[in-house]
This record gives sequence, structure tokens and C-alpha cells, in this order.
Amino acid sequence: MATDRDDIADVTPTVTLAKLYEGQGLLDKAAAVYRKLVVLEPNRTELDEALRGIERRLEGQRRQPGKSEKKTALYRLTQWQGAISGRKRCLDQGHEKKTRILVIHGQNPDMPGPRDTPSSNDVALEQTDKDIKDAAEAGGVRVDIFQSNREGELVQKICEASDTYDAVIINPGEHTRTSMAIRDALLKLEIPIIEVHLSNVFGLEPSRQKSLISDVVTAHLAGFGREGYVMAVRAAANMTLEPCGSEGSARDTIVIREKEVP
Repeated sequence: MATDRDDIADVTPTVTLAKLYEGQGLLDKAAAVYRKLVVLEPNRTELDEALRGIERRLEGQRRQPGKSEKKTALYRLTQWQGAISGRKRCLDQGHEKKTRILVIHGQNPDMPGPRDTPSSNDVALEQTDKDIKDAAEAGGVRVDIFQSNREGELVQKICEASDTYDAVIINPGEHTRTSMAIRDALLKLEIPIIEVHLSNVFGLEPSRQKSLISDVVTAHLAGFGREGYVMAVRAAANMTLEPCGSEGSARDTIVIREKEVP
């Protein structure tokens, strides 16, 4: 712009020259001519008005973004639009699809009821499953329950969970301390996993405190009896509320267990 003004430094300023520059779109040069005229003829108000009009047009030009700026703005708007559309799809899917939780019972001698009376254990397990289903219904989630004393069947069910379920709740029972196969199967899951034990296994003798899956699950619940399953269902539902993924790792472990009683 300074160069334009230098070009007219030795030119005699006239209204005709200013209008000529204006007609050619050389507004900066036109403004420079009008400024000289205003100094030379301060009493001519029409020169002030013409100068202000040219300056307003120049200011408008400076505010308009260039082609590169327009492209950048358009790109950012497109990115935002895509992100918003994706978020909406995720939310819509979240409303349409209920969270599915798989509850797995392994071989569990800690189930309430005398061990030598299978019928009592069956009744206890049936009541536990009812509590689980009631908690799922109250939380607006869907739950499937699977029980087996066979390690291979438990492993197969865990492997099937990755494509079907949003979270897994598992009490491996006696397999907790012995099954590397169950551990390996759980390691392959990319969904929240909650380990549940009816009794406070952390208060048992050292040989029974060991859990081969404790470092691969998302959270633990121990010592709450049947209520532990209800708590696990609620926790699993909360863990899967956030659609399209969430920040943080599914392996960030939270340990919840019964307070030690002296």
C-alpha cells in the first residue's frame, strides 16, 4: 500500500484523478489523492465525505478473508459438521441398542447354602440370578447369565463375548487361582470386565488370596455376597454409558472389597 502512495507523490491531486483511480479499483491511490485535496482545500466538505467513503470501502476489503482463509474456514466447518453428525449417529445407536452384559458363574463353593446339599445351592444360585436380572431391568440393560463348572466351556463363552456383549461380570470360582486359559481369554476382550467374589477372598489364608485374573480385569467386587452381583451390574451399566468409546483404559483397575473386621 505504501508503494501505491509513493507512486502519486509527485502527481497533482485532482478530484478527476481520484475518481479515475476509484473507477479502476485502486482505492488506496484514490484515498491518497483525496487526503491531499482535503489538506489543500479544507473547506470542501464533499472531499471529506468522498474520503470517508473510500476509507470505508478499503476497511471492508481488509476484513474480507482471502481464498486461503476461506478454504481453511470451510475445512474447519466441514470437520465440525462431520464430528457432530458422527456424534449424533452414536447417540442414536445408543438409544436404539440396549447395553448387553454377560454374567458368568464358574465352579463356586462359596455360593450360600450347605455344600453337601446341591438343592440348596441351586436355590441360592437361582435367587442370585433373579437379583441380577432385576438389577439389569432397573438399570435399563440386558443381561445373559451362564454357569458351568467346566473350564473349557467358560473359556469358550468368554471368547464369544467380544462380538456380542458390552461388558462381562465373572466369578470363576475355583478356577480363579488355577486357570491360565480363562486369564488368556479375558485378555483378548476390549470391554469392561468385573471380577466378583461372594466372600472376602482377600481375608482368606494367603494360598487362597491368589487370583490369576486380578490384573486383567477392570474392577473387583468381593465380600458383598449376592449383593456384589447387583453392584457389578450397576457398575457395568455405568461403564458402558458413554457411546463410541471413552477416554481411559479398560484396564484401569478399581478394587472394591469388604472392610477388614478386626
